[in-house]
Amino acid sequence: MKMKKLLVMTFAMMASGFGALAQAEELAVETVVRGLQNPSSVSFSPAGELTVCDSRGTVVMLKGKEAINYLSGFDTEFWKSDDTGKKWYGVGPLSAIWVADKLVVTDAGKVDGEETLLMFDGPGKASDGVATNAVGPTTDEEADKGEGNLTGMSATKNGKRVFVCGQGFDGKSWVLVANPETKKLKPLLSADENGIETNSPMQTLMGPKNTLYVLYSGAGGKADGLIVQWDLKTKKPVAQWKLPELINPMGMAHIEGKKFAVVENNWSLTEVNQGRVVTVQLGEDGNVDLQETGVKLTGPVSCAFGPDGRLYVSQIGERFDTIDGSVVAIEGVK
Repeated sequence: MKMKKLLVMTFAMMASGFGALAQAEELAVETVVRGLQNPSSVSFSPAGELTVCDSRGTVVMLKGKEAINYLSGFDTEFWKSDDTGKKWYGVGPLSAIWVADKLVVTDAGKVDGEETLLMFDGPGKASDGVATNAVGPTTDEEADKGEGNLTGMSATKNGKRVFVCGQGFDGKSWVLVANPETKKLKPLLSADENGIETNSPMQTLMGPKNTLYVLYSGAGGKADGLIVQWDLKTKKPVAQWKLPELINPMGMAHIEGKKFAVVENNWSLTEVNQGRVVTVQLGEDGNVDLQETGVKLTGPVSCAFGPDGRLYVSQIGERFDTIDGSVVAIEGVK
């Protein structure tokens, strides 16, 4: 199936002068894709092509200097509404990662309890994907409709397990695991079952010795973020690090050892706030060495290092549900 051209401009220039972007003195910041709507996950194909999720029900790929709709036709929904019926913050696919030559995408525009992971062998429509099962309620609570707003995927090196954060019922948050061969998706790690009060898991990353790092953003507008390292065999946390200086961290990328790049979203229900990019070194006894990069963005969501060594970050832009969104590349984050 032909890939449709997306009306997005790409740039090979410094980001200074674009208003929402602030350039640190030591770091070079470049806008690589503009014209996105509520962009989220960023990742890279085996060929090094940037892929980013867009709330209009698409996964966009940057081929050379041209942005195209690699996948389209995903279901979308609005995350919030008020008493007047006004709806805002559109959600489509929230996470897409490459497992070998397959692209795995969260079908996050459906209602809780109906979302699946979809797997693709090439470009096309959402309907071309092979789906896992959905995950229904895991408690007896009436508010528990099942897992939804699936995001923050990562995979083992052999691609036999894919981990994904669930944003279903706040009373019991889950990290789920999928087997790409059997297409079975099931709950794996529960913060609530292990006495962890911080909820909203946002990003998973593989750790050493069969462990998984999970970034929790915490309550909206509060600086109560958390990184937990989980033992995948025992399903128990082996270490935890509070991030008290960051308001709603949502994206995390591995640098080396126990050092990570983290993006602070600074979430608000009514407007997009300025966030920032920092690095954190996870120490002993829960200690964290947080270092500022000086880069500030408008509603940054997700980040990943590209094959060129730069850190790529998606940001919502000045307003929800408009084409203010973009992806920037930051050189020098280490």
